[in-house]
Amino acid sequence: MSHKLYNVGMYVRLSQESKNYRNTDESYSIENQISIMKKFIGAMPSWIETRTYVDDGATGINFNRQGFRDMMADIKAGVINLVLVKDLSRLGRNYLEVGRYLEDVLPALGCRFVALADGIDTETGENDIIPFLNAINDFFVKDVSERIKSSIVAKAKDGQRLSGTPPYGYDINPNERSRLIIDEYAAEVVKKMFLLRATGMGYSKVAGELNKEELLPPRLYYFQKQGRTTKAITTEVWTVRTVKLILNNEVYIGNTVSLKRGTRSYRDKRERRRDESEWIRVENTHPPIISTEVWDKVQKLNQVAKNNAIYADEPQQRLFAGLLICPDCNTKMGYVIHKETKKDGRVADFGGYICRTYSRSGQTVCSSHKISERRLKDLVMKHIQGIANNFTLNEKSMLDVLRKSIVGGYEANKTNMILQRKVLEQQLYTLENQIDQLYEDKVAGLISPETFVTLAGGIEERRIHAEGSLNNLKQTSQKADARLDDIAKWVALIKEKSASIEVDRELLTSLIEKIEIGERVMIENQLVQDVRIFYKYVGFTDTYLP
Repeated sequence: MSHKLYNVGMYVRLSQESKNYRNTDESYSIENQISIMKKFIGAMPSWIETRTYVDDGATGINFNRQGFRDMMADIKAGVINLVLVKDLSRLGRNYLEVGRYLEDVLPALGCRFVALADGIDTETGENDIIPFLNAINDFFVKDVSERIKSSIVAKAKDGQRLSGTPPYGYDINPNERSRLIIDEYAAEVVKKMFLLRATGMGYSKVAGELNKEELLPPRLYYFQKQGRTTKAITTEVWTVRTVKLILNNEVYIGNTVSLKRGTRSYRDKRERRRDESEWIRVENTHPPIISTEVWDKVQKLNQVAKNNAIYADEPQQRLFAGLLICPDCNTKMGYVIHKETKKDGRVADFGGYICRTYSRSGQTVCSSHKISERRLKDLVMKHIQGIANNFTLNEKSMLDVLRKSIVGGYEANKTNMILQRKVLEQQLYTLENQIDQLYEDKVAGLISPETFVTLAGGIEERRIHAEGSLNNLKQTSQKADARLDDIAKWVALIKEKSASIEVDRELLTSLIEKIEIGERVMIENQLVQDVRIFYKYVGFTDTYLP
């Protein structure tokens, strides 16, 4: 009879709610949970205490917790194969998600689950009490959620700030942290923005002016005040979006508007924008930076811009939408239409793509990387047809080069890998039999429990290593076989699409992953632009350039 050896992971959780509402109940403490589980593991002959995972101060309503994530990673890696908790609520309080883990996720990973206080053991089959216990745990979270929501609404109606970071132009009042005071440096920048906009200047032009003067944008200014650094490009420059948000925010006339966004329920934490009728607006909660007159003038211009956008033609999906990348700032490129004056004086419409960072910063950051849609269509079609022609002329040679560049020497080593796999499978079989024999020796009294744990632990370590090596070998083979299938699909697609009359959206989405558009540069009196096409299945390769 085979006796399975269980490597036990103890999972311990204490939520902030438990600390607040049950601070007199020692049974919920981290130490108490661990102590109870250790004693139980000691009484189980084939259980080995392996690791402990702790989430202290973590909510049970979602599973985005560090200890829980570490535990799941160890389950997938084969480090533990049994999860032990004091009671079901320690795993979580969202009964839908808890049920999913117990009924689907853990069984699929071959992991057993035991909740001591509730008498739940997934190895024994159906546990009818689980849905009932989950519902109780879920109700506890709902009750706490309602209390927190009432507190937030009360603060909002009092005009208190609900977020920790103050809006640009303001700072936190040190004497009353829910109120704002003016930050003189940033307030002057805000005044400048409103005055520029009041003259009729567009959002993009305002952003460009601020960038030309090298004025610190909100996030970068905030980081510097905190003595922190950031390398994210979005924080280093003023963008159209940042300018637009500031010029439409009535915090700058002394008002506090709260609860613009919220979650759908205590279970669903995805945010949604609330209807304006649900917002809470309180006037004169802090000193204004902008006068009412300037504010009203700017809002009229903002409304005109908004109306123009609403009544503009319905936006159409552009041919290369989402596929073009600026390689300098790694940003997706956007479509633009404008008039260009040629050298001979002719005025022509330009329809093409430019770098979004360049356009959003008021044309002060990065460069345009401009390319017309017509030219890009011609380049892509010629590239596809050139590759197809090369395959027609010498398909075997081209396939050999492609396979070698993508899967290396996999095909040549395939026989050797099959032999390695058989050796590892035999090792696993032998080690599992050794564990079974040790268990029988322990039950028969031939070895002590201490000797069993020592010997079984050593064998289990070798078993885990062999199993890991076998899994890596299988994954390598599966990935290589999948890549070979990808190559075959790509070649078939290239041949099929090369017969197309023109480039259309279906051709692009079926064949191309992305296209990098370099900046145009003058080389020996000739304008040159590097365009790199990355195909689905095989990526970028210059081996097949026509």
